[in-house]
Amino acid sequence: MTSTARAYPPSPHPFLSRLRTLLRPSLRLKTALYALSLLIFLLVLLALNAAHLSHTPTTRDEVSTTPSDDSPANSGEGKDVAKGKDAHLVDQDIQRSFEEPDYALLSGVQPSRIGCDVPLDGKDEERGVMVFLGIFSAVDKRERRDLYRKVIIPDFPPELVTIKFILGTPAIPENPVGTEAVARSAALLRVKQEMKDHNDMVMLDMIDNIDLGKTHEYFKWVAKTYSGPGRVKGRPRFIMKADDDTILVMPNVISAFKDLDCSRNIYWGTSAGRSQYFHEYFRGLAYAMSWPLVSWIGNADMPSAHTIKIEDARTGQWLRHLDPVTDPIRRIDMGWTMGDWNQLNVTVETVALHWCKLDDWVKEQHARLLKIWEDAGRPYTHENGIPPSQSMAKGRLTPEEAEKEHQRQMDLGWDVDGNIP
Repeated sequence: MTSTARAYPPSPHPFLSRLRTLLRPSLRLKTALYALSLLIFLLVLLALNAAHLSHTPTTRDEVSTTPSDDSPANSGEGKDVAKGKDAHLVDQDIQRSFEEPDYALLSGVQPSRIGCDVPLDGKDEERGVMVFLGIFSAVDKRERRDLYRKVIIPDFPPELVTIKFILGTPAIPENPVGTEAVARSAALLRVKQEMKDHNDMVMLDMIDNIDLGKTHEYFKWVAKTYSGPGRVKGRPRFIMKADDDTILVMPNVISAFKDLDCSRNIYWGTSAGRSQYFHEYFRGLAYAMSWPLVSWIGNADMPSAHTIKIEDARTGQWLRHLDPVTDPIRRIDMGWTMGDWNQLNVTVETVALHWCKLDDWVKEQHARLLKIWEDAGRPYTHENGIPPSQSMAKGRLTPEEAEKEHQRQMDLGWDVDGNIP
């Protein structure tokens, strides 16, 4: 007789049942183990990331974009020559960056292959200008811009010179909803309206700090804006960078460039009063380069180490990358016809007055220039500039006030390792 089938399997031995229950992990224990494993994984990941960052070279994106109150960019300026602006030059990393070659410049299309076909007359869609003048400014310098619009810019013939104020954006506050952030937003709104009203401003895509490569961003903007095959409307023969405390003597600026061949590598400015820590460069109060040079520099995607700090000396460093045989540079040094207004012997040969920090100084020095030209019986127009050879001859003579300033700086101990010429 067959046994009756069981609906359920036989129960295990009571001892085995208790042992199985004891060894089975609870839900709480499982959760704790999973959490601990995840924590260990995250700690390992963070440790590996920290080790990677400590061995990764600084890139452009890692550079602080907060402007510094101490800006050593314009080396060689008055009392800041060695005491403030050149004090950081003991930094070996910065100094070494001025000696290193840059692959982007070496591998890019060289200036001799770029050329410069820029007519100043003819068809409107092909006509360019003699000079593009970029005056470095900042969001909070509205009063200075208005002063230049009223006093300085009207001197320049617009058919020959395009003038733009070059700005970056203000620093981004740490607190995105604080009073500083609100003030920043309001300032940007005012600047945008000013740009619409005057059409003479360029806002670069960077925090406004000349130590963070503003000059390279400016050249990059110019190169991109006027790029293209053949003749491009508005393309300049020469591109100038100037400070907003510099007065350029318009007739002599036009005279300096009108007969120059822009297809050559022209580098124009002054070495008078520059720092001697670096090789040849022209002071940042105002200097210019021909279109091929600016196109070459502006199209080079250089690392930040080769664009930041001491902008005028940095420009000189870029030019040292050129082959002296295939791309020789013609340096036009105007000497002591360009410099701080209180150190120059101002005459009709003068090309630029710098250090006009106060608005009243801008007005006074501009009026002084006009009076000098009037007394010399020379109309202050672009057709009546002094021949550049005459200005250069005068520029080789060191003014008495510049000699006194040099001696004063030496007495103060600022002449370190021959920093002051």
